[in-house]
Amino acid sequence: MSSRTRVKARRPSIWSTASLRFAAAFSLLFGIGAAGLIVAVDYGLMRFAEAEVRDGLTHQMEVMRADADRHGSAALVRELNSQARNRDARRYLLLVVAPDGQTFSNGLTRQAVNDTGFRRNLPTKMRQTRWPDQTPNMLVLSGHAQDGALLAVGRDTQHLDELRSGVRQFAFWSGLVLFVLAIVGGLTAGWLFLRRLEGVNNAVGRIIAGQEATRLPAIGFGREFDDLAQNLNRMLDRQEAAHTALKTLSEGVAHELRTPLTRVRNRLEEAAANVDDPERAADALDLAMQETDQLSSLFEGLLALARLESSGDGLKTVPVDAAALARTVCDIYRPIVEEGGGALNAPPDGALMVQGDPHLLQQALANLIENAVFHGGGDVQITVSVWQDDGAVRLSVSDNGPGIPDDQHDKVLRRFHRLSPNNRSGSGLGLAMVAAVARAHGGAVRLSDNTPGLKVELILPTDD
Repeated sequence: MSSRTRVKARRPSIWSTASLRFAAAFSLLFGIGAAGLIVAVDYGLMRFAEAEVRDGLTHQMEVMRADADRHGSAALVRELNSQARNRDARRYLLLVVAPDGQTFSNGLTRQAVNDTGFRRNLPTKMRQTRWPDQTPNMLVLSGHAQDGALLAVGRDTQHLDELRSGVRQFAFWSGLVLFVLAIVGGLTAGWLFLRRLEGVNNAVGRIIAGQEATRLPAIGFGREFDDLAQNLNRMLDRQEAAHTALKTLSEGVAHELRTPLTRVRNRLEEAAANVDDPERAADALDLAMQETDQLSSLFEGLLALARLESSGDGLKTVPVDAAALARTVCDIYRPIVEEGGGALNAPPDGALMVQGDPHLLQQALANLIENAVFHGGGDVQITVSVWQDDGAVRLSVSDNGPGIPDDQHDKVLRRFHRLSPNNRSGSGLGLAMVAAVARAHGGAVRLSDNTPGLKVELILPTDD
């Protein structure tokens, strides 16, 4: 039975979605803001409307006072009584009380008037009609003429109350509609978002269950969500590649260690069996030491390769003259090659700059030369070339050895791959290290037939 327990993802409720909570929060904030705005508009609008009423009353008072001062208040009373339109209280309520007792009123009573100045009157009962009765809600301005007559002019303010009531009702219902729309919009967005996230959660569940090749679908709620899904998929790609590499490395290390550890054990058993023969025991121990040196070299190569592949953007690069570096490496290895009867040809003088790590590039070139010497035989002819082509600098190492079949060119760049399964010489990491150096510099490695022999090119971007 598998130890991996598959947990079924619980589908979240719409009521617990962030979109609904955001909608409710924004509705509340909008409601508070709208309420403040309505209060400000109501206050400003009523102030403006009342100021208009006061200006109208002031103007009407000035007209009445001018007529009373010019012709007398008694004449004003007679004139107002003679004109039927003055009895229409649709616009203004008038009251004139002359010193001789003559009075004109079209609905404005003495009880509703101050001796001077403005006065606000409110009704004492529900109004039956729009037009004023004896106790209307109105604003009244009173004053006196030069002869002492009482002058008063009032205006019904019912329209102001109706305006205020209309504004408040509109604010209430529009705010309620907006709140409901926000909640409905939040529920809809939450439902749609859950539908899209359901596919993502299902994909994550399959990945947790062990289906590492599964990738997240596009969410589709905007570029930022799609970018997030793409970045997560790239992360999953790297994790899968790292897991695959780790698995391959583990299998390769186990396979590579089996034979040398067996030989070490055999040599130690041989030394133990010949404890009475110091010479044979010493030879066995010497061979065991050589095997352990080979194991140590294998682990050092693996550590170097792991550090290189995990460096990523942390690789420190400087401008490097690739041609000069190649000539330096050739000077180091030429005596070794010539001692075995071969020849090593270096590139001519010149400068070709690349951006890279000089130590890693030198190690890669050294691995290629060592690989040519190891597989090419004692009289191998090695040529190192450096040239620029198609926006890249190419370092090549070619030999006249047995070469590598075309169908093996990609395989030999992997860890521990050997052309012959029975050939246990070397660690099988030389070309893998060269390929890792190339990738770390943004370049590549290309193998081709040198007819005869092998030609390996290290392709590096130029320092432009």
